[in-house]
Amino acid sequence: MALHIYKIDCITNLHVGSGEINYNIVDNEVERDSVTGYPIIHASGLKGALREHFEKKYTKDVITDIFGQESGAKEIKAGSYKFFDAEIITRPMRVSHSTIASVSVASVESINNFMKKLNTFGFDGFGVDLLKNFDFEKYNFLTNFSLSKNFRIEGETVGELDENAKNLLTQLKPVIGEKIAICKDFNEYDLPVISRNHLVNKESKNLWYEEVVPHNSVFYTIIITPNDDMKLDLSGIIQIGGHASIGCGYTKFTKLN
Repeated sequence: MALHIYKIDCITNLHVGSGEINYNIVDNEVERDSVTGYPIIHASGLKGALREHFEKKYTKDVITDIFGQESGAKEIKAGSYKFFDAEIITRPMRVSHSTIASVSVASVESINNFMKKLNTFGFDGFGVDLLKNFDFEKYNFLTNFSLSKNFRIEGETVGELDENAKNLLTQLKPVIGEKIAICKDFNEYDLPVISRNHLVNKESKNLWYEEVVPHNSVFYTIIITPNDDMKLDLSGIIQIGGHASIGCGYTKFTKLN
């Protein structure tokens, strides 16, 4: 058994719909983890997207071996690869009083969940302790880089992390990037909502609102294979979720181990 850990960069906005009926102002919400409430790509959806991506490149026998028989097939055969949920670790948030428009933000929980999962599977390649003891009473965001006096994220005040936390985050640079801000909880900040309009003969017949995970967000996932041979070539651009025709869901996978 071999463990393969991948970082998933969102090149464009991503919409993997929850499929649930709701009565909120947002008609189509994204999938969310049932415990944290954070955006997630469930393993079944990720597996389905990868299967669709590779069906045109590999023979039917290879596809069946990796992913198993399609639903509804007479013969039930499980795939030899095990796919896990793709969980979010960073997302961009808007910046003001700065020369940059946005900054990547992780939450304490998103980083700790990442480290816990890797530790569970015995991977200690980053050697990072869990983040703890952050004081968010004075500041809503803490960064690992120097700030101008009026620097704001989502209009809120920002402070700097201590040197110990900065050093820990430096070890996670391949995943979260060089400059990062930490917030207490992603759920305090809404995802972007885009209005969508269905036109019939140039007349609006249906206006609805759709939640998206913004481009430059980063997820991670784990794929387990029977041996060290990873048959899936995950280089290039892979589309996940809905609205491929309007440029949603285009991602790039990067192997971390």
